[in-house]
Amino acid sequence: MRLKISDIIDKHKGQKCIIVGHGPSLNPYLGKLKELKEQGYIIIGCNNWIEFYENCPPHYWLSANNVDHSGNLTQYINKYKPVWIYADTVDLTDYAWIDANFQTDYLPFDQRHFGGQKCGVCGWYKCDKNLDPNRLTIQEELQKYTGFDKRYNSGDTIAVHMFAFGILMGFSEVYVIGFDFNYHLGYAKNTTGRQIGDVCTYFDENSYGANVLKDVSVIAESAQKIGTKMYNMDKNSYWKYFEYKELI
Repeated sequence: MRLKISDIIDKHKGQKCIIVGHGPSLNPYLGKLKELKEQGYIIIGCNNWIEFYENCPPHYWLSANNVDHSGNLTQYINKYKPVWIYADTVDLTDYAWIDANFQTDYLPFDQRHFGGQKCGVCGWYKCDKNLDPNRLTIQEELQKYTGFDKRYNSGDTIAVHMFAFGILMGFSEVYVIGFDFNYHLGYAKNTTGRQIGDVCTYFDENSYGANVLKDVSVIAESAQKIGTKMYNMDKNSYWKYFEYKELI
């Protein structure tokens, strides 16, 4: 069933979640996630999480990529049945196809059309096919929810949207791990030996790190405004917007 943002606002009021990325700082927690999930933590994963911790399927699976639903993605969504949260401004799959093939709830979101305006990010405007002028972007939803006077930008990484959803769902404590924000460090241990390739050059040229940290700063202040506690579980992290706290 297709959900709206309003369906997940405060859905987990007072609970705790762990938001999981795939950077090498995840390694100390790879064998711990399943136990933490069993203890009651809600797990929010992203992208190709299956390559890293298939023994601990997340409750929510986020993506902001143009993906092929005909392959393994649909297979794993139907196998584990997480709530699928995706940016329908980059993944233009028809809702009718998803309704017919997915056996789980899904939530499309917008991260581009601020103020209901046509896309100012991509030049070919195909993403405007899903444009509802009355639908707020995820950034605008966060700003509305927290009352903070700033909003983060369109996002260079799914991480910032994951953090935003963690706040919107009403978690009292949001823990994050695996977000090194440095592709040169590579990935956490995984089953496929995934390599970085040319992605480092791409993100370096687009000031990836600086843009992300500006967005994380806004998100951190938004959370503070409403009393949501956000913790970085990586004791060696070079970015300090979230307080350090471990769960091991």
